[in-house]
Amino acid sequence: MLKGNNISKSFGDVKVLDNINLEFKLGNIISIFGGSGAGKSTLLYILSTLEKPDLGSVEFKEKNLISLSGNDLSKFRNENIGFVFQSHNLLSEFNVFENICIPGYVSKDKSRGVEERANQLIKDLDIIDKSKNMPNQLSGGEQQRVAIARSLINSPDIIFADEPTGNLDETNSKKFISLIKKLNKKYKKTFVIVSHNKEFLKISDHSYELNNGKLKSL
Repeated sequence: MLKGNNISKSFGDVKVLDNINLEFKLGNIISIFGGSGAGKSTLLYILSTLEKPDLGSVEFKEKNLISLSGNDLSKFRNENIGFVFQSHNLLSEFNVFENICIPGYVSKDKSRGVEERANQLIKDLDIIDKSKNMPNQLSGGEQQRVAIARSLINSPDIIFADEPTGNLDETNSKKFISLIKKLNKKYKKTFVIVSHNKEFLKISDHSYELNNGKLKSL
């Protein structure tokens, strides 16, 4: 479903990604580990179209994503990809329900029923009593749940998560990991997660480690 072919990326004289090949199947949980500066976030950004490689290609259902730009690229991201970041990136001027709905409103093709989908996600993520709260009224774990709900609102094929437990304590990290497993089972979505947290190994269908620009299977 998603393939990275001969991906290479350098920053100055440092080759962060060196001829990486990988393929993800629909419905899998994929985890990618590596030390600080290993390039795992860079790989995630390339696979999710946020960055371009120096060499290589990324294919989604046999479509070359590297060739997309402008409105075509924005439309592809909105309809096919969800993002969860360490910092949540919730909009402070909107409440929980509104934050979740925004990507659905942006996507004209999927805007029908967006509020019904949002209500279901709020229920699934156990934040139904927080739907009218503002982001600054939420704990870190609650903010991350809102971010996950927002990433799922357009029913994307793939959710990319960059260090999603990085700002969570141990208890909330374990809850988050269990939640990913639950959502993967219910919605059959692919989750691609880069993290230092080896607890993701327990729920992953495939795990990799990035070291010296090379990716190896764990």
